[in-house]
Amino acid sequence: MNSFVKTFMVASVCVALAGVIIQEVIERHKAEISQILDENPSLKVASETAHKIFPVFRFLRPIFTYFPSLRKVLSFLQPTPESTPTTGSTSHTTPPTSIKKMKEKLFTPEQLKAYDGKDGNKGPYLAILGRVYNVRKGKKHYGPGGGYEFFSGRDASRAYVSGDFTEAGLIDDVSGLSSTDYIGLDEWVKFYNTDYKYVGKLIGRYYDENGEPTPYYYDTQRWIAQAFAEKENDNQEKKMFPPCNSEWNPETGSRLWCTKRSGGIERDWVGVPRKLFMPGQSKSRCACVKNFGPPSHDPKRINHDRGDLDHPNLQEYPKCVPDQPECYVKLD
Repeated sequence: MNSFVKTFMVASVCVALAGVIIQEVIERHKAEISQILDENPSLKVASETAHKIFPVFRFLRPIFTYFPSLRKVLSFLQPTPESTPTTGSTSHTTPPTSIKKMKEKLFTPEQLKAYDGKDGNKGPYLAILGRVYNVRKGKKHYGPGGGYEFFSGRDASRAYVSGDFTEAGLIDDVSGLSSTDYIGLDEWVKFYNTDYKYVGKLIGRYYDENGEPTPYYYDTQRWIAQAFAEKENDNQEKKMFPPCNSEWNPETGSRLWCTKRSGGIERDWVGVPRKLFMPGQSKSRCACVKNFGPPSHDPKRINHDRGDLDHPNLQEYPKCVPDQPECYVKLD
């Protein structure tokens, strides 16, 4: 082999060694280098291109072919060969287990009635909004003689919030309830989802014979969603106009006053008592109203230092000092 080839090979090894040293530096300062590359996209592209064009390990392969003795000396430069799975070998990555989806059980009202836990029957099971739960672990409450035994073996959704535990009240029709009741129903469903085992669906008002939701099911979900929306609006109203503290005395009448925590709403202002009339409500309530700075609906307004006192739904209490946080109201 002539001297030119030897010189070329030696130079090649030196370049490879230099590449390994550079790679070691990159590994040690990976975070800083990544940040620099992220901040300079063009530099990042150039780096990735260079890596593809001139990978150190591919460059070493022909050198090891012509100089087998170097393979052992420079073994630390060679990449670890990728292992090929063989028959009977064990992989470190466990394949995901195929989980068979449990088929939901569908109950007719007659079938569910057989799960009331009475007279040797199975259960007890109960349904709420068409969802059936196994409440056997709460048998002392839902079984014979228990305080809630009338819920077992049926869907008595309405009674959960109406409190009517007669046969006329133990029904699954929940139309025409208040927003508070719909939120209460949703909380009951969450309770059973958490504390008891869901076993299937009841065919009827909420689900059809295939277990698919009925139009009434979607109506119910819409009523619940509307109830939560109204609650959010009410919360926003109370943040803007927190309820007053109040107490009644037969001699002095009602005492109304505001603090930074009145109405259970913590804030950095006290406010003054005012009558608040809301659309759709026949009666007013006492609200603590911010009486300085810009109005709540326009916090950037300048040259305004009356807070929300100019709100059209507010009215002063008679015989009360307008700028004081306390007021006595005696009804005739």
